[in-house]
Amino acid sequence: MKKLFVAIFLFVSFSSIQAQTIDEVVDNFVVANGGKEKLNSITSLKIESIMNLEQMGSSANIKFIREKDKLFRVQSTNPMGGDEESFTVITDTAGYTFVPALNTPMGSMEASLTKLTPEEFAANAYLKDCDGFFAPLVNFSVKGHTATLDGSEKVNGVDCYKVNLKLKSGQQLIYYISKANYQVRRIQAAVPIALEMMGMSAMNRAFRGGERRGGGERGERNERGGDRSQRANRKIDIDFEKYKLFNGIPFPTKQTVQLGMMQLQLENTNFKINESIEEKWYLVK
Repeated sequence: MKKLFVAIFLFVSFSSIQAQTIDEVVDNFVVANGGKEKLNSITSLKIESIMNLEQMGSSANIKFIREKDKLFRVQSTNPMGGDEESFTVITDTAGYTFVPALNTPMGSMEASLTKLTPEEFAANAYLKDCDGFFAPLVNFSVKGHTATLDGSEKVNGVDCYKVNLKLKSGQQLIYYISKANYQVRRIQAAVPIALEMMGMSAMNRAFRGGERRGGGERGERNERGGDRSQRANRKIDIDFEKYKLFNGIPFPTKQTVQLGMMQLQLENTNFKINESIEEKWYLVK
């Protein structure tokens, strides 16, 4: 019996230490990134970015627009040319993606407007969070997320805490937070989430839809969910660099993801905080 009480005591003590450790890391992250009061006071966030597709010799202008608990929108020009822009828009009632007609050496695609399924809509609710650039970490437990500290690793030579955040929707984000200054140096996420962060969500959904509509053996595998499921579960890394202050809050101005032989770089050129959001960004057009 005595051994049992000792084991229980050690287990409770260990759990408490773990909880305090993850709380300490996240609290220090919040302080280093502007403080809870300043981050919680953000009601809208607009980010203007340029995506460079170096291997293709092209670029795209991207806008990320958030209004707290009401709106997420990402809108992108077409790196292949053309006047129409692709977008994903998620409000408090529904979500849609639009991709204009594409004509490339690899093939063509008709313009498409797709409504998110109830499952996709629920999974993407966190995107309307405005508490800074890495909003899910701020007040994560209040938002229904859970976090654990999974040791530490080096990212490009920088010692980082490895924070495993499970969103209340079940999705997973792994943050690598610098031990020196508590800046996020990397996020590891499933492919759809990572592409969402890079402003490519609409294009990603369009190509997934094309795969599902495709015929033959490939289409059949996708209908069964095999290839599609494997791709959705595959994780990739996004690296964050070159932090600058905007309204007293540090934001990364460069983010990079490696997709096979292709590297995507996003240069975040402008951050606008707590400006009014025009009604047009809510519209599906």
